[in-house]
Amino acid sequence: MSSLSIYIDSWCPMCVRFGSWLKRLDIFNGIRQADIRTYEGTAISKEKGLQQIASINRHSRVFYGYDSIWQIVVRLPLLWVFVPVFFILKVSRLGHWAYKELAIKRQIIPLHCKEEDCRPN
Repeated sequence: MSSLSIYIDSWCPMCVRFGSWLKRLDIFNGIRQADIRTYEGTAISKEKGLQQIASINRHSRVFYGYDSIWQIVVRLPLLWVFVPVFFILKVSRLGHWAYKELAIKRQIIPLHCKEEDCRPN
């Protein structure tokens, strides 16, 4: 059983790259990835999950944005050397601010659409 499930937006190239990067770093396979766009459950707000990375731990606690990043970092031994930096960013709220800035500026590419039906933001 995974200790953390993360939900990423499959229409966001940056998010998909982040997901593939995580797969390489997750040497113990403790993080399960899924697409927030196909999420059918009620624990995670799909609307909020489309704006920020969402995650849920094995105790059903939900995290969004930088809090999800923090949950990922503490579960990946290859990133433990960076835990002090991520912790400082967490307590200073700079990590939350930086994450929101990146999330606002990300590109969404709706692959299912035809050109006349919808456009990327």
